[in-house]
Amino acid sequence: MSKENIKNIFLSLFTILLGAFIGFNVWWTGSGARFLGLVAFFLIPIGSLFLSIALTKMMIPTQADISFSTLSDKHKYQILKNAIGPKKVRMVNICYLSLFFIFCGATVFGLAISANNHEKYQLMNYGVTQKVKIKAVEYKGKGSPYAFFDFYLDGEKYSADLSQKEYKAGDSAVIIFSTHNTDIVEWAEDFDPNE
Repeated sequence: MSKENIKNIFLSLFTILLGAFIGFNVWWTGSGARFLGLVAFFLIPIGSLFLSIALTKMMIPTQADISFSTLSDKHKYQILKNAIGPKKVRMVNICYLSLFFIFCGATVFGLAISANNHEKYQLMNYGVTQKVKIKAVEYKGKGSPYAFFDFYLDGEKYSADLSQKEYKAGDSAVIIFSTHNTDIVEWAEDFDPNE
């Protein structure tokens, strides 16, 4: 295995882990921090793609160049096909695409499970309930409307929004939030520590 391929593997793993780390840290936040979430979900697939190609080079040894630029360029891809044959190219495609979906899917699934477990832990150990008044019900782009409200911790005001349910502006509702991470907020009625 070449030093360049080893370097590519470590760089790809770093990219995936960086994407997962950023995604985890902005999972609950709104506003400008959502942009970092988009960055994370670009990093994870890109890292997964380059890692899958690097591992394919190890699993299907060939002298031909099977880098990303070769596989994504029609002319270079045809030269590769002529050099190693269509059967081996098919094996390369199946291998790197399978690895890509495995790495990308496993990372996103692991991130979702970790975030869910962390949220549950935060609300079980540091969660407090508070009655809030719905300020407004608005859409944030396409999809379902959200209920906007303020809540307070140690005299400081925080703003949040959750899925509307049946609430209207002026209604009262009860939320639960973490005193250690005020971005973690749920409707109290939806939080079940046993789930």
